[in-house]
Amino acid sequence: MPSQTLIVAALSSRMMAESAAQAGLRVAALDLFGDADTRHVAARWEPIGATGSMAVDGEHVLAALRRLRDTEHPFGWVAGSGFEQLPELLEAGHALVPLLGNSAATVRGVKQPSAFFRLLAALGIPHPETTMEMPRDPAGWLCKAVGGTGGWHIRQLAGTDACAADAAQATRYFQRQSPGLPMSALFVAHRRGVQLVGISLQRIGSHHDCPYLFHGAAGPAMLPASTTARLVEIIHCVARETSLVGLNSIDFLFEAPDIMVLEVNPRPPASMALYADAYPLGLMHAHLQACRGETPELPVARRAGVRGFQLVFAQDPAQINARLTAALMRTGWCHDIPVPGSYVAAGHPFCSVSATGLTQAATEVELHRRCEQIQSLLKARNDELRRTSGIPTALAGGPHSLHQHA
Repeated sequence: MPSQTLIVAALSSRMMAESAAQAGLRVAALDLFGDADTRHVAARWEPIGATGSMAVDGEHVLAALRRLRDTEHPFGWVAGSGFEQLPELLEAGHALVPLLGNSAATVRGVKQPSAFFRLLAALGIPHPETTMEMPRDPAGWLCKAVGGTGGWHIRQLAGTDACAADAAQATRYFQRQSPGLPMSALFVAHRRGVQLVGISLQRIGSHHDCPYLFHGAAGPAMLPASTTARLVEIIHCVARETSLVGLNSIDFLFEAPDIMVLEVNPRPPASMALYADAYPLGLMHAHLQACRGETPELPVARRAGVRGFQLVFAQDPAQINARLTAALMRTGWCHDIPVPGSYVAAGHPFCSVSATGLTQAATEVELHRRCEQIQSLLKARNDELRRTSGIPTALAGGPHSLHQHA
């Protein structure tokens, strides 16, 4: 493994940074938040967009890559969430620092709905009815943003005027609602094929005006042997036809015994956090091996129990101080921790928590307990702020800290 710096860039790069450091690499992290645990593990951090924008800024990305190229001499960079709708930025970044991951052409192939679902149809892979044209009858249809992530972009079409307006700009597509359990499969694509890392259950829930928001995941989840075999076959076919490489995930609906493919995430996904402790060198090590044309040395994970993670949404506005950040860092199970001086608006994601249990149910119970513990810490911090400032917490603070874990 090279001794130079690896750059990881995403809306939130914490998981990639931790995994790269697990492999013994020096890491430079680029993202929107600069969370405390990201900065703790990275040798350098730089912002690449406004915190509340939920979008990377191309000029900021390229400027950061230039600076790091000249000062850190990186051997490459890995793009995570937030780059799916920016293949031109991937190309421009690759001209500065080698891109270790899927090419712009591959990203276009799997994230442009018209091309991707046409491919699935040609391969005979089941998927929900999907169209770029506005359905005449909106009932039973979803409106999705092209290249969206985390479920923030999904709305029910019926009564959604914004979808109709955006559709004219080809920024939206429409998909018929389908039954099934939302799941995701994490895999590594390499020159000799693909290797399934694990299957996870996705926690999808309503939050404010987002009916299908990603709240977390748990795994490994077990499917019938025949369904798993079919899933691996589908992954092989899609990876071969689109030239996928490295860590990727495929989202699907499971309704026994069938699966329906929803999308491919052509980059290291959030579910890699479920397996961070299953591989001594971490999953980014396998990603880099695959991107160098090697067959990853990825043993079958052998770990008892189910691991899960869940987003924690702030119930009230929260101003973060050094004491709260330090307390969260000490837990070992709280992640994406805001730095002192951050302000998190009510209803926005504040952090995430993780837990491991012998069963799915036990893991869910522990995740709930830890979420409640975080809420108690936030309440105590707000009570302290009220006592010391003498003004309502909602009137204090600076820019929003809107976390994204997709």
